[in-house]
Amino acid sequence: MAGYIEGKYTGTRYVHSRAQIEAKIWYSKKERAYFSQQIHTQTGNIETKYEMIIKNFKINFYKRLSKFENYDTIKESKNLMLFPNFYLPIELAKITNFEYIIEDLIYTEEELIEKTANKLEEELYEEIEEKSNITNKQINTYKSGEYIEVEVIYEVLENIGIEEEMVY
Repeated sequence: MAGYIEGKYTGTRYVHSRAQIEAKIWYSKKERAYFSQQIHTQTGNIETKYEMIIKNFKINFYKRLSKFENYDTIKESKNLMLFPNFYLPIELAKITNFEYIIEDLIYTEEELIEKTANKLEEELYEEIEEKSNITNKQINTYKSGEYIEVEVIYEVLENIGIEEEMVY
């Protein structure tokens, strides 16, 4: 936006106009949450194995598969270096298995709405720059047989004015 001033002795002068332009902006997030969920909980049991890979040939330093029924695997590997910037085609790998158990949880409608709404509120709160200007919060739920869709909407009063260079 540009403005002008008409003076008695100076004539018309163009100047920057300054204004506070505020608008209501809506931020929303929606998520589907199921009444029956499987949660993976780590037990703290760890299993470590090693292997060597020479080109495409693999040498395992362990004899059997994992003793865990359910586990996550992290594989770290390093190439052997003879001189700086000269690597041999030999790779050493460390394989770590972390055991977890699977728990089946069944939520009530109220628990599921509260849990999902809190998660969405935290995510939305991080997105909003001017947190003190939140004027309204609305939570909508849509129930189905197996799940509930939860939508959280924040209404925020924001300054949308942009200062631009004056153009003649």
